[in-house]
Amino acid sequence: LVSMRSGLQSTSFDNYGSWVTSSNWVRNALSRPMVEEPGGRMVYSTASTHLLSAIVTRATGMSTYRFAERSLAQPLGIALRPWQKDPQGVYFGGNDMYLTPRDMLKLGALYLNRGAVDGKRIVPREWVDSSFVPRTVSPFNGNRYGYGWWMRTASGHDIHYAWGYGGQFIFIVPDLDLVVVMTSDAEASRDGSHTRELHRILEEDILPAIPVRRHPHFP
Repeated sequence: LVSMRSGLQSTSFDNYGSWVTSSNWVRNALSRPMVEEPGGRMVYSTASTHLLSAIVTRATGMSTYRFAERSLAQPLGIALRPWQKDPQGVYFGGNDMYLTPRDMLKLGALYLNRGAVDGKRIVPREWVDSSFVPRTVSPFNGNRYGYGWWMRTASGHDIHYAWGYGGQFIFIVPDLDLVVVMTSDAEASRDGSHTRELHRILEEDILPAIPVRRHPHFP
């Protein structure tokens, strides 16, 4: 699920509206036909991470919001607000968290430092490292995808990035010891031109201005 290789038909793109207006998002997602072999090619689907939210809720005995608040937000100093739930009360695992740019920067710094902040371990280092191992390749943009993170190479730099709806980005560039956050109007152009422009700004305007200083936590 976390690498978008469940094999289930996508609930994103043209299928998104029918999914979020259904009476049971989890059941709707799991009842969709298999279009790929499980663990096979990437099928990007918002339901994949929502199913993970339902799993977290059942496994921990607390809501995804409460689990995220205790395990991640509070240690990072993020004032996490409750967000949308599905009809059964499961917090939306796909989007709508409304993080501020400073919150996004804290998450990026956490992953740049392999799960630790100021020497305090918050996320297992092994999980961070595994998240940046390519598991599949997007059929849309050709970029690699790990556990919730995209990967590409630009101007000779390895870049890991989180990509939110409408052009919200957290870019991590380990050899520059750099985290870049970009936010956008969620109704920005959806033909790909807006996203390409943000990547161009990173590659042509920001990266050349930063001296190489490989982060000590990355080889």
